[in-house]
This record gives sequence, structure tokens and C-alpha cells, in this order.
Amino acid sequence: MPLIYHWGGPRHGHVDHVPDEQIVSALLVYDGPKWIGVYEPLDPPQVRDTPQGPAAVWIVRE
Repeated sequence: MPLIYHWGGPRHGHVDHVPDEQIVSALLVYDGPKWIGVYEPLDPPQVRDTPQGPAAVWIVRE
């Protein structure tokens, strides 16, 4: 289960474990009542140290 660091958008700064089955493409889409956003991996890929461990940086897609 990858650890994702969100950069920009409504989830900026959130770190989440994202189940593999939710990453079916290069995009993460959140469509809940609280958060709406589309994120994609930063290019080139980057990793940020977080209290939960190393997390891949995904940036908001605008």
C-alpha cells in the first residue's frame, strides 16, 4: 500500500496510505463530501520524508 504525500489542492499536506486497487491509473480522484481533487505523481518522481515514513509526492492536477 503506497504512502502518498499530497501537494496543492484541497488535500495539500495530507499523507495517506492508498490501497493499490485505488491506483488504477496515474491519477487519484477524490470525490467525497469533504474533499474533491485530482492528483498525479510529480514528474520527475520525488519522495518526501513524513512521520509515517517515505511518501511519494503527488501534485494536484488543474
